Amino acid sequence: MRKTPDTVSPMRRTKIVCTLGPSSATLEGIRELAKAGMNVARINLSHGKREDRLKMIEIISMLRKEGLTIAIMFDTKGAEIRTGEVPHPLTIAKGQEVIFSPNRLENEKRTVISVNYSGFSQDVRETNRILLDNGEMIFDIVKIADDGTVLARSQNEGEIGSRRHITLPGADIDLPSLTQQDWDDIALGIEQNVDYFSLSFIRKAEELREVRDFLMKHKSAARIITKIETKQAVANIAEIIAASDGIMVARGDLGSDLPFEDLPSIQDEIVARCHDAGVPVIVATHMLESMIEHPSPTRAEVTDVAHAAMTRADATMLSGETANGKYPLKAVEAMDRILRKTEDHLQRFPLPSIVGVRTDREARAEAAVSLASATSAAALLVFTKSGQTAREVSKFRPKVPVIALTNSASTLYKLCLSYGVLPLVIPFSDPESTVHEGLRAALASGIVSSDQSVVLLSDMQTKDAPVQSVQTRTIA
Repeated sequence: MRKTPDTVSPMRRTKIVCTLGPSSATLEGIRELAKAGMNVARINLSHGKREDRLKMIEIISMLRKEGLTIAIMFDTKGAEIRTGEVPHPLTIAKGQEVIFSPNRLENEKRTVISVNYSGFSQDVRETNRILLDNGEMIFDIVKIADDGTVLARSQNEGEIGSRRHITLPGADIDLPSLTQQDWDDIALGIEQNVDYFSLSFIRKAEELREVRDFLMKHKSAARIITKIETKQAVANIAEIIAASDGIMVARGDLGSDLPFEDLPSIQDEIVARCHDAGVPVIVATHMLESMIEHPSPTRAEVTDVAHAAMTRADATMLSGETANGKYPLKAVEAMDRILRKTEDHLQRFPLPSIVGVRTDREARAEAAVSLASATSAAALLVFTKSGQTAREVSKFRPKVPVIALTNSASTLYKLCLSYGVLPLVIPFSDPESTVHEGLRAALASGIVSSDQSVVLLSDMQTKDAPVQSVQTRTIA
């Protein structure tokens, strides 16, 4: 008797990105995160030293040899405006007037907040507020002087330590998106064969093309994830998606640069645009923020993660929760539970999902997804060298798992962000032997069982060009 897909425990479709840091960057810590559901390990280049990053990569390489599939993402720092170094935090009272300046002001009696950007007084003219650390402190601009100093009044009390992040909401900052430090970090990532580069403060597609050319010049297959963090990036979203391998909705900086009430609709629009383009999209920042200090998420955070899954984002991300929080493992476990429960709900009460078919290849991918649905197949098995076919199938969000079978370890990790895709490495030989290897690997994965039917999608090499083949098989 043929088994139905319901007899197999479902695979989580939405991927999880975890930021590594002091709370998690040990052999046992990273192992626990991976076993709990982490698919991609994010290394935030805004923090730590070169030796810290190399140690994390070394640990991940060891865990890969244990059979854990963990992709590596380098997240660049980007050009930021930050406050200067202070020996002790500056205490600011509500309503207090302070001076922001890139210059030393020896005789100034009012509190001076130094900034690391000489063009600060020019760019600040395009806004009426100064935000520190995504709005933890807000200053209203009172006066801009010709000598480059900016007088501002605090809306709230607080303390300002060293190197606090400054946002000028809506202003077009006259800084390059990529600094020399970023290029050096990208070169290190190429040397270490990282899988993804997540680029900060990109505002237009042309900046991505420079990185693409750099990767090609150095023969790197790493994929480019663009972080959407500014008003300018939102305005150029169509061209940025077209030039990217993936998108991250970085809601911390984005929510500071735009009115916060606009953020939910912008997030949903970006996710929908990426879905239609077949470009993986990550929803990031403040997803389970309270779990930095507490062992359980707030109900609002649960709903936030569930909403990302309801819109079928490819991935959700944990930042401080796993980097420096008290409960990194519990945070991943909580996110995994929320995603699985939401996906189960979507299986029973599916929401309409209309995406365009843009190429002949996508038409065949959609046909394979439809065939899997019509035949109650347990899974879609996609044979792919580059990962492109698996990503094309993922775009149509099949109800069954997509098992991507490749002969390339590089491709294995490049598929760790794609919705509903379980990548596996098998040897490729003649077509029929490769199919049998794929069927055995699918059975061994536990996603499918004996006597279940599956849909196979592969490229068959002919004399002139590869031709895609779609067929059904039964797991022996």
